[in-house]
Order: sequence, then structure tokens, then C-alpha cells
Amino acid sequence: MIPILNRRKGIILVESLLGIFLLASIILYSISSFVVGKYTTRLSRERFVISNLLREDMENFLACNYSTIVDGPVSTNITINDGSRIFSATKTLDPETVDAGIYGYKKIYGKIEWLGGISSTQTLLEETVMYVTKK
Repeated sequence: MIPILNRRKGIILVESLLGIFLLASIILYSISSFVVGKYTTRLSRERFVISNLLREDMENFLACNYSTIVDGPVSTNITINDGSRIFSATKTLDPETVDAGIYGYKKIYGKIEWLGGISSTQTLLEETVMYVTKK
């Protein structure tokens, strides 16, 4: 062995700085991954609650009679509690009659907009079609 390397009894400054840098990087990346995971979980929970709410309204439309559904958009402001926070949203349901001749069907568009994420407006769109044969 080389005699100079055998005399070393401690660690040098470069090794300690490199160790501190690696340890700080690992801690920083793990904390940031937890923050991103919490943010995406909250956003996913919001989308899940809102999509179920919109699907429930679409199912209510499908349970109605064809002639009772009036064309034109209807907007309502709603307040939603998803278990962790309460937020407000605007729900718009827009039935539209297509091909009103012998065979007619209604297309129903549903849209909910809410303030979510990092101060940005989130939008969820749903669409359903009712096929009803006229006599």
C-alpha cells in the first residue's frame, strides 16, 4: 500500500460536504414527494366527488320522460363538502334536442367548474345521450 494513505485517520472536508449534500438532497426529495402526493390526492378526491355528483344528475335526467326535459342550459351554484374541505362550484346542465323529426334524441351536457388546485379553475365535463323513438 501507499504509505501516505495509511496515515489518514479522519475524514476530509470534501467527504463531509459530499455527505451533507447527499443527505440534504434525499430529505428534500422525500419531503417534496409527500407534498406532491398530498396535493394530487386532494385533487383526485375533489374530482371523484364532483364526477359522482354530476353522474347522479345525469342519471336523474335519464329517469325522466323525454317530453319533460326542456332544452337550454340551467346553471346552479352549489356547495360541496368532500370530507376534508368545503368548496363552491357552478353546475351547468344543458339538454339539447337533436334530429327532432321522426327519430329524436336528446343530448345532455353536464359541466361543473370549481376552484381547485393552486388557485386555478378546474372543469369536469360529462355527456349523456337519450335515444327515444317518437311515435
